[in-house]
Amino acid sequence: MKEDKPKAVMHPRYKQLDSLRGLAALSVFFIHIIGKNAVDNPLVDFLKRTPLGIVFNGGAAVMFFFVLSGFVLSLPFINNEKPLKLTAFYIKRVFRIYPALILAIVLSVLLKEFVYDKFIISPIPDIQSGEWGGFWNWHWNKEHIHELIKTFVLIGPEFNFNLLDPPIWSLVIEMKISILLPFFIMIIARSSAVLNFIFLIIMVCLAYDHAGVWPIGVFYLGILMAKYKDQITNTIQSWPLVILIVACCLGIFLYNIGFEFAGKIQQHYALLSHTWNSYIIAVGSCIMMMIVLANKNLSLFFEHSVFTFLGNISYSFYLIHMPLVIAMSSVFVGRYAFGGLYTFITAFLFALIISYLMLVFIEKPFQRISAKLIRRFKALNAISI
Repeated sequence: MKEDKPKAVMHPRYKQLDSLRGLAALSVFFIHIIGKNAVDNPLVDFLKRTPLGIVFNGGAAVMFFFVLSGFVLSLPFINNEKPLKLTAFYIKRVFRIYPALILAIVLSVLLKEFVYDKFIISPIPDIQSGEWGGFWNWHWNKEHIHELIKTFVLIGPEFNFNLLDPPIWSLVIEMKISILLPFFIMIIARSSAVLNFIFLIIMVCLAYDHAGVWPIGVFYLGILMAKYKDQITNTIQSWPLVILIVACCLGIFLYNIGFEFAGKIQQHYALLSHTWNSYIIAVGSCIMMMIVLANKNLSLFFEHSVFTFLGNISYSFYLIHMPLVIAMSSVFVGRYAFGGLYTFITAFLFALIISYLMLVFIEKPFQRISAKLIRRFKALNAISI
């Protein structure tokens, strides 16, 4: 009689973490729609230095994305519950990232050519000198066409990611580190807590100030959270309410550290730039993630359908929101009394609709295609680590 093979453990999809990712993507949209126009706004400046600053903290949101990627990508493998098939892992990453990216680039080209009006944007000083106002004020030539072609490759050679869709910079990092991620998972899975901590310090030091891979330690933190998820969440569940509230406040404080202290510190200690802008924010992200996973009330709150919808469309929303903001600003700003408000409303609504369509017709179908390819061709499952 044949013995039944043990079934691989199926990890649930943590909808509450999807929701947090969706809210983080929303904060990136908010800070981009505000742009440089809010620098001298006393109200926004005040809000940034309160817990509400999390709403505008787009920079911290990207660090959160990196932590979350490390966490969710390693979770099925980190405790040896499922074999890590190297080729299959890479194929899934390519089919997850590239299809929506290509469509976002095509959409950006169409918006630039047929909607964007540089003659409306250029005369407006606040827009032109802003974080995004001047990105599309260029003409097509051989150099720009060459840069566009390199954009589709993503991981190299180096290209001007500000050419069409500035948020692409984070995908460059995501893809480069995805190549190394399976090996980090293997190291952490087979090492003790002490060794993992030592490896983290080594990783941070080696990657410091290296373009394209400097957030390796941020991804590494996410993998560590996956490794010790059960121990951490069990500990949090034993905390009294007062300790839980203090921990929540600490997580938000560290997440917003860039708004609170980092700017002033970097003026005097430039070497601490990546520490303050990346790793402390990442620690705050880890604290908030683990508390939401551990606390039933918070989990239920973030499993609300509105939040999970934002989480489901968050990748495409992140990709397309800025091209829409730039295009809509040229339609409304400078032409209407409430041009900024119209820009916000139209860019937000179009981003929701288009990102949902991308989820249904691009993201999910290509994820299914990758799964079918991996099941059909055994060679794609041949290399395990």
